[in-house]
Amino acid sequence: MMNRLILLALLLCCCSVPVFAQQKLIEPLINAWKVDDTSQTHRAEVGYAQLKLQKESRKTNLPQHQRLIKALHAYVGQNSDDRLKVRLTMYEILGKFELGLKILPQDSTNIYDCIKLAYKLKDDQLKAEVYTLCAEVGKGTNRYVLYNLKAIELEHKVGFSHFKYVHNRFFNVSLGLYQSNNYRKSIEYGLQCLTFKNVRKDTWDPRVYIFQLDIIGASYLKLNQYDSARYYYQQIIDTLIKTPDENANVQSLWLGIAKGNIGHTLILQGKEAQGIPLVNLQLQNSTAIKSYNNMAIAQNILAGLDFKYNRYQEAVSKWKQAYHWALQSEYYVVEQKLLALKGIVMCYRKLQVPDSAYKYDDLYNRLNNERLLELGSKQLSAIKTKIEFDDIQTNLENISTKLRQEKIIRNFILGGIFLLAVISLLLYNRQKLKVKHETEILNRDRMAKDLEIKEARERINSFALNIGQKEKLIRNLERTIKANGTDNLSDSLLNYVLVTDEEWLRFKEAFSKAYPLFFPRLKQIVAHLNPAEERLASLICLDLNNHQIANMLGISASSVARSKRRLKQRITVPEGQTLEKYICDLNDLV
Repeated sequence: MMNRLILLALLLCCCSVPVFAQQKLIEPLINAWKVDDTSQTHRAEVGYAQLKLQKESRKTNLPQHQRLIKALHAYVGQNSDDRLKVRLTMYEILGKFELGLKILPQDSTNIYDCIKLAYKLKDDQLKAEVYTLCAEVGKGTNRYVLYNLKAIELEHKVGFSHFKYVHNRFFNVSLGLYQSNNYRKSIEYGLQCLTFKNVRKDTWDPRVYIFQLDIIGASYLKLNQYDSARYYYQQIIDTLIKTPDENANVQSLWLGIAKGNIGHTLILQGKEAQGIPLVNLQLQNSTAIKSYNNMAIAQNILAGLDFKYNRYQEAVSKWKQAYHWALQSEYYVVEQKLLALKGIVMCYRKLQVPDSAYKYDDLYNRLNNERLLELGSKQLSAIKTKIEFDDIQTNLENISTKLRQEKIIRNFILGGIFLLAVISLLLYNRQKLKVKHETEILNRDRMAKDLEIKEARERINSFALNIGQKEKLIRNLERTIKANGTDNLSDSLLNYVLVTDEEWLRFKEAFSKAYPLFFPRLKQIVAHLNPAEERLASLICLDLNNHQIANMLGISASSVARSKRRLKQRITVPEGQTLEKYICDLNDLV
């Protein structure tokens, strides 16, 4: 009997050792995460620093890290605390970043839920940390700039000294704004990033500094401020010469990038003899390490010079190579693809090869439309609106919380008097309100969709009416001019173009909203539909006559008639039905 008791005691001791060891491991993290004063960020950084050390030996540390996460979840599950939940979620996601694990959709949901918990805790410092991590999880979307801006706002409110990596927030915003073509704002945030160089020496990354100088220099280049652009690229060269990068390939690449951009500014200022060798150096250094985006940048510049001096065959060859390299790049190179495609189109037009010109022009238009849609979602004005909406939503949540609390108190008092009756009534009302709320949401969504379609159709009808009024005005002016004996002015009025590219873009957007299936159906019945045919078909649907369409497109009525005949030849129109009726029926089907 005694032997059995001893054996049982030894078994319990063996089982408790791992538990005790795990408890010792998580204790420092839990103690740091419970802190709610301004030292909380620096305390939490100790745990994050350990994750960075584990990154060096991922295979060895991954099982240990997973056991630690499991133990932390067990502790938080037994000790429910919103602050610990937020910290654990952040720690788990940061661990995935550092150990190279895949970020799952559930991770995104969890970190966004942490925003609500941080608001509930009314802790701006914790909110700033959560927004920072939300930005990393949402990298590559318009939320990337949004959440970095929100983090900066909160870090400024709490005090920058309480955060280690403030400069990274400014860098991220500068990069995001540059990618959305907001160059002046990108420079503004980039310069603020540089102010931390001598303040955050312990966390300052030299490569981030180089990259930030590049973004500022590139922004000035886009704004045609060549002297300012050269200044910041020269700073890159001076920095790398004074403190070379430990990686020889990185050192060579950035020297090539800086000198290539300086060469580009010189070429743009007419100093080609000085600039071309520098751009060739960028191409050479980039090719050596297969940096495809920088290879494409340099090749686009050199191709532009060939085109300038009428060397069209050489230019088209270089632009095709630049486009090929841009396709292979993993970085943001849409602009380089567009530059290459536009150059190829110009060369083929000069070489009088219309089929090839049309092919690459179609590629250019499709890619450019995608880029315009992406840029629209990234505009800073839209981002600020979302931030303001986020603040309003938070205020509404606070008000709703207070209203719910008041309702609970009121119902509690009434419950003391009419307990059974009130409970029954509350259960009934709760179900009724839920159904009503769900119904209101469905009705509101449906009304919003109907209103959007109605507004789009009204804009199209107004557009068509405006065309008719303009055409009538032109006819009245023609009669007046002819009556005064100035026929030559009448001829010039016939060539007047009533719609700009910008108006066409707005028209097409509204038309697609009003009749979302029209253009897809048109493309099904017309193979390889070109932009001119697409434009003609949409105007036919507005019930415009040939003269009105002619005034719209800046061509003669006879040209419109010919275009209609060509379009009809490409469409199988049922016998006895006109082209106009057939195309308009596509709208009736929507």
